[in-house]
Amino acid sequence: MASRLIFLVATLLVPIAIGTIVEASADCKSDALDAAVFEDIDASVSLLQKSSAVHLSATNAQYSTFNTALVAAGIDINAAFAEYVAMTLFVTIGCGSAMGIANKDGSAWVLQVALTFGIAISVLAYSIGHNSGGQINCAVTFALALNGSLGWGQAFVNLIFQLLGSVTGALILSVIYPTEKDLTGNLGSNGVGEGWNHFGALIGEVVGTFVLCFTVLNTAVDTATVANRQMACLAIGLSVFLAHSVLIPIDGCSINPTRSFGPALVSAGRNKGKSDAKSTFADMWIFWLGPLTGAAIAVGVNAALN
Repeated sequence: MASRLIFLVATLLVPIAIGTIVEASADCKSDALDAAVFEDIDASVSLLQKSSAVHLSATNAQYSTFNTALVAAGIDINAAFAEYVAMTLFVTIGCGSAMGIANKDGSAWVLQVALTFGIAISVLAYSIGHNSGGQINCAVTFALALNGSLGWGQAFVNLIFQLLGSVTGALILSVIYPTEKDLTGNLGSNGVGEGWNHFGALIGEVVGTFVLCFTVLNTAVDTATVANRQMACLAIGLSVFLAHSVLIPIDGCSINPTRSFGPALVSAGRNKGKSDAKSTFADMWIFWLGPLTGAAIAVGVNAALN
């Protein structure tokens, strides 16, 4: 327990320290500057693009030479840190809901967990959308990079912070839940269920992620839907709920490689040396290949439609 606490504190401090260093060189934001930046941005651009423009413009005007260099490279550390915070909370809430009720008699627990993951995405996307666009999923980040709505440099930095957030969330859960109270047995890690085949699970992950990314592209990015932009996060959360409703019995539902990584890593360390412990990384390839493929297909179909 002590080692997990130390690791948790260390994992928390790294991104916080990075964020603090960046903020230390900045003056307080000017409301006038923010207003001017918003006025210069076409009202039809996506939530993600507007957010990025605001932060990069403010950063460019206020930050030190080091931070301006990051901006020149198209990288916003504030956006990445927002992704870290949201991913930490997403794993803690989503996987935590499964750990407390999974596999109980009846199927109501599937509905509860699916709703929790979906609502969590909506809440967190609304909360950090103005900072990073509210991706909270490297498959969504990948889709936005392929679509051209996000630079590849920012996408890579977001990925790193999302992975750190996933690990942090899993560490928090390992402290909250004693091993014997975890009804999933592995901090809510994903794995193909008994009686289901790997190819079927892979196709399920492709389809589930396609639904999510197709929704993101057509509600939060496409300029044709700007009038409904305020409802985007709700629609995205509902798409996550729909995917979980289908995939939880099959493989626990990932559609989010970064969400799968943290619990698998921490659970592997937690169960190390136990003869009856199942490998949490055995099916990990499915939870990366499936979602990234689904994201790429969503971008292609969206491009064809537009």
